[in-house]
Amino acid sequence: MRQLEAFSLGKKFGHPETNEDSLVVMPNLGYAVIDGVTDRNGTRYDGMLSGQFASRTVKRAIEIFLLAQGDPSQPDLQFQGGEHFIDYLGRSIHAGYVAHDALAAVEADWKLRGGCTVMAAMLIGDRLEVVAVGDSGIRINGHDTLQVLKPLDDVTAILRRETWHYFEALGSSTADCDRYATSLTWQGTHNQPEGSATADPDLLATIEGRVLEACRNHLPGVPDNELLDLIQHGIAHGQGNFQNVTEPVLGYGGIDGFLVPPRFIETRSYDLAEVETIELFSDGYFKPGEGFGVAAWEAAFQEVETEDYHKIGRYMSTKGTTDTQLTDDRSYLGVRLK
Repeated sequence: MRQLEAFSLGKKFGHPETNEDSLVVMPNLGYAVIDGVTDRNGTRYDGMLSGQFASRTVKRAIEIFLLAQGDPSQPDLQFQGGEHFIDYLGRSIHAGYVAHDALAAVEADWKLRGGCTVMAAMLIGDRLEVVAVGDSGIRINGHDTLQVLKPLDDVTAILRRETWHYFEALGSSTADCDRYATSLTWQGTHNQPEGSATADPDLLATIEGRVLEACRNHLPGVPDNELLDLIQHGIAHGQGNFQNVTEPVLGYGGIDGFLVPPRFIETRSYDLAEVETIELFSDGYFKPGEGFGVAAWEAAFQEVETEDYHKIGRYMSTKGTTDTQLTDDRSYLGVRLK
């Protein structure tokens, strides 16, 4: 290894300890970026919100796995492909539930589970083995990029965008547009607090109609019942119905302590002799850097912030930057091998 650059920053201003991203940096063994799923209801394990707990648990599990490579006394921890690796990571979170006497609760209610994505690059013999679940990414040699973005996020991002524009047209302040759009995106049209500015039935019917039409145009192959499930119930009450299930068109994968279907596990294998640079990043970066290194990726981040601060334009998202926080945690890890 000739060069290593790493950067990670939580989205909440003044509270770096809430960062749900984790990095694994083990030169000559492997690297990973792990992105914890934002907690839905304040559930904590070991003093951490559930997404941070999942992220830190998986980080430690990967470190143990990498240290075990080539050790004949630990046959179960030798790399045996992507599915085996992801099952192992899931079992580490499952064991955490057991340790905190929470298994029965998380089996009954997905909203209590911790979850994370992972992008791992492991040096196994003369190969670079890449295993991923979720929307963290990797770029090899500056051009070969793997990042699986989930269309489900586009539905809730459109819900947020349309709500933002609706209230903007009414003359609402930027802060109120952010607040109302967040409420609709998070809770859905069927779960707005009684008496709030977003609880009026006629308003909700109008927004729901606009969002459904926009989603049909953007995702023409998705059935209305799936779109409505997300529009009406939002991230907090609807999104978990699509995680690690293969039947819905909008199904997606996440590591949460239970089975991840093979459909949602991405793998790549490279001849290590042909790999010059490895760059891993979480989805807090909406645009890749023009070159290798933190400076290039941070420049790309600033370009996105300048163009689409609220994330309701080209870089629409389920969240936007506000006066109190950035759109998302972001992490970058670059390794130059040659």
